[in-house]
Amino acid sequence: MGFHSNARVAASLVVVSASLVVVSALFLASASAVAALPRKLSQDDLISKLCSKTDYVTLCISSVNKNIKGQHTGVSVLNAEIDAAANSTKEALAKATTLYKSASSKVEKQILSTCQETYGYAIDAAVDSKAAIKAHDAASLNIHLSALITYVETCEDTYSEFSRASPLKELDDLIGNLGSNCFKIASQIGL
Repeated sequence: MGFHSNARVAASLVVVSASLVVVSALFLASASAVAALPRKLSQDDLISKLCSKTDYVTLCISSVNKNIKGQHTGVSVLNAEIDAAANSTKEALAKATTLYKSASSKVEKQILSTCQETYGYAIDAAVDSKAAIKAHDAASLNIHLSALITYVETCEDTYSEFSRASPLKELDDLIGNLGSNCFKIASQIGL
């Protein structure tokens, strides 16, 4: 082996060493990048994260946990909150129906009849909201969520028009708060 062979070996070692330095630097850079990525959220963390940006955080967490089904995703959290609003609206409808049956005045029956009708529309709006989510149609989702809230507010407005206290106010407020949470969750998940 002559001088030129040793020089070629030395040059090859320099190239290999330089390549190892570059590979090591790339490895360290990619390891740092991976470490900087957010960790995968647990299912409870996802609910907490999405609900923390709503106006009614405690309500959101409890209602989502009560209604969520299957794998926890942003969409399933939103669907669970819509289900909570729909279930509360069904409860309000049942209460309005019971009150209607026992109402003695014509005005009270008229008010409760309006509430029953608008609660039915609100339940339909909840169903339509879930269809809009499935179709990835943010505009329709906003329209249907707005309708859900508006229909429930119509019941309260009717009581106000007749200067009467609403026996459904607590449920109506709850449904409005759930609807508000739906809007906040939808905006966070791109809907």
